[in-house]
Amino acid sequence: MAQVKRSLLKTLLLIVLLMLAIVLGKLIGVVTAGVPFLSWLGMSASFGFPSVPIDLSVLELTFGVMVNINVAQALLLLAAILIYSAVRIHD
Repeated sequence: MAQVKRSLLKTLLLIVLLMLAIVLGKLIGVVTAGVPFLSWLGMSASFGFPSVPIDLSVLELTFGVMVNINVAQALLLLAAILIYSAVRIHD
């Protein structure tokens, strides 16, 4: 039972760290966009698949995935993964 609890806590920690990295990275990218020597943190790239509608006459489905990530988010995601791997959860 303790192993399941520890595993659940680690998974929850990973999700929280990744969400914080994404939100804080976006904030840092937007805030530093006007600062000349930090504007590189806001540079972003988009990739994915554009939306494709499928019309079945009765049902219409749209599939698509687009990811937009900036440099600050990438750095914070890397830091979050490193922090997650260093954390040890004890009973």
